Amino acid sequence: MPHDKPSARKPRPAISMLFKCCNVYSRVFLNHAGNAYAGHCPRCARPVRVKAVPGGRRGRIWIAE
Repeated sequence: MPHDKPSARKPRPAISMLFKCCNVYSRVFLNHAGNAYAGHCPRCARPVRVKAVPGGRRGRIWIAE
């Protein structure tokens, strides 16, 4: 009998974001609707939202100015 993991969770899609307001990096996660990456600066709580497009966009680090 094979030994399967019970309901292994997939990691949530995320992008790396540089918040220029406080010069810090953080990860911003895909929202539950799957239409945008949404988050906030970990220091000052400034919100950020990046539209998610089919096929994605190239870019390792995004900058919130």
